[in-house]
Amino acid sequence: MTIATLQFTLADQRAFARLSGDFNPLHLDPIASRRVAAGEPIVHGMHLLLRALDAHVRRGPAAKGWTISAGFRRPALPGDSIAVERTGGDRLALTIDAGAPLVDIAIQPAAADPGAESWPASIGRVHQRARRTPRVRPWAGMANAHGAIAFPGTREIRRAFPHAARTFGADAVAAIAVVSRLIGMECPGRDALLSAVDLHITGHAGAKHLTWRVARTDARFGLVRVEIMSPCLRGTIDAFWRPQPAPLPGIEAVAAHVQPDEFAGQRALIVGGSRGLGAATALLVAGGGGIPLVTFVSGAAEVAALRRDARRSGRRIDTLRFDIVTDPIERLARASARFGATHLYYFATPRIFARRREPFDTALFQRFAAFYVTGFANACAAAATGSLDVFYPSSVALDEWSRDLIEYSTAKAAGEALSAMLQAATPGLRILVRRLPRVATDQTASIVPVPAVNPVVAMLPIVREMHRTGSPSE
Repeated sequence: MTIATLQFTLADQRAFARLSGDFNPLHLDPIASRRVAAGEPIVHGMHLLLRALDAHVRRGPAAKGWTISAGFRRPALPGDSIAVERTGGDRLALTIDAGAPLVDIAIQPAAADPGAESWPASIGRVHQRARRTPRVRPWAGMANAHGAIAFPGTREIRRAFPHAARTFGADAVAAIAVVSRLIGMECPGRDALLSAVDLHITGHAGAKHLTWRVARTDARFGLVRVEIMSPCLRGTIDAFWRPQPAPLPGIEAVAAHVQPDEFAGQRALIVGGSRGLGAATALLVAGGGGIPLVTFVSGAAEVAALRRDARRSGRRIDTLRFDIVTDPIERLARASARFGATHLYYFATPRIFARRREPFDTALFQRFAAFYVTGFANACAAAATGSLDVFYPSSVALDEWSRDLIEYSTAKAAGEALSAMLQAATPGLRILVRRLPRVATDQTASIVPVPAVNPVVAMLPIVREMHRTGSPSE
């Protein structure tokens, strides 16, 4: 039975951030969140839980003690229509898209807790004010982390979650809200993804802060288990620590792999070059004496860093803000003509591991095709004023078909076919297609380590092959 339908906006995200103290950019910053999790801001997990609980106990009786368990199976996005289903007397399921699971919740009254075990006095001072920038906590120091966090005001809690505050007590609801701050801002911190909570509301009031300590870590999965305790709430929280892809080396380190003038004369238009493969290609071309023109959409800070790095070393990297999907292609054509492009490397891409709403998601395929087919064709047309060598990055996903990547793989296959057609139909146009392995970038970073190739290592032989005039397509 559906008991409520929830929908969140970015304004709701900001309001809960102020209430809980969880200002992790994963929830608030459309630019920073593009490179993690769902590729856009996601709803705070504890906000989802509290809104569902508030709906569940709207007419329920109060009790002294409660146990609440929740498993967070996939993220919710602002704008999602989320159904809160009562699947049993003490169980809730949050779903989207006609049943796709988001959160499973079990809740039931329990005996009031007569007291709680004492924790060591070294738990640390209470952090009264929420930090606005999340802690970046390295894995090496995770196992010994501990601390204490002050609750938000109960007046704000009663206003935000009136039914939950009446049923569980405003202090307990404040403690549940501050769990979001603990996980997203303190431990694991910036790189956290909430997985599960197992909570016991004790029935006591008067609590002002929550103490916490890391109880377990598992490096195989990046798992961090945090124990929490206060007079009104105790329990455990499981979260994942998301490893960050290794940053690209500076241009001097990259230049050590090539001869100083190895790519002299190459003027490379790199579409989609702020990070990952595109940035690695820019560093290689510039490090070998060529000049790249890097286009970007949202990575302004990254491309500015590339330019500074090149300038300090006496090299040159030019940049252009341009969206291959939405901006007039004539603008790219004019920029390419002024630049005098001899080569085109095409790395424009949307989020690869995106949410799918059906076995073959037509809208998702069309999104991929806008980049890998239409965008690529437009980029070739814009840059091909004469002789032009082009690189089209395909993927080994075409050799190892995966149900989760069917739309992506189909669009890449169409891009391969388009490359062959364009080369045959356009005098002077040579297109090199390579099916790249999994490369270590923001797009491919995963909680469970998966083998991935360094982007500089992946691109060096390709840039060399591209530099040979008249390189044949495969």
